[in-house]
Amino acid sequence: MGLSLLMERVTRAKVKDCFTDEEGNIFFVVAAGEAGKAIGKGASNIKRLQQELQRKIRVIEYSDDVVGFVKNIIYPLRVQSIKEESEAVIINETNKKAKSLLIGRQGKNLKLINRAVKRFFNLEVKVI
Repeated sequence: MGLSLLMERVTRAKVKDCFTDEEGNIFFVVAAGEAGKAIGKGASNIKRLQQELQRKIRVIEYSDDVVGFVKNIIYPLRVQSIKEESEAVIINETNKKAKSLLIGRQGKNLKLINRAVKRFFNLEVKVI
């Protein structure tokens, strides 16, 4: 709760959610259209918060559409297709390098993507 309030105070962007990974990196999910405001000109807001908190910070823009939200999470990676199916979101990618970046060492990145998506949509993300 305190991290979200700090982010809102510094950036004046509406924070929908905040979570950390096992390495201590902080992820802020901001309201749709407010990512630019949260990052700041020349990433000044992010740099200031990283210096203050001594942790890496990542901003994810929220989207009501699960496919758009997944695209925002994996940005700047571009994939062939993202489809929503009955109980899962399927990321289709044939490029081995992009696929390995999506999954991460020991599935770390995929777990993070799943964690963010489940907080809002209760769907599982799979990479094929």
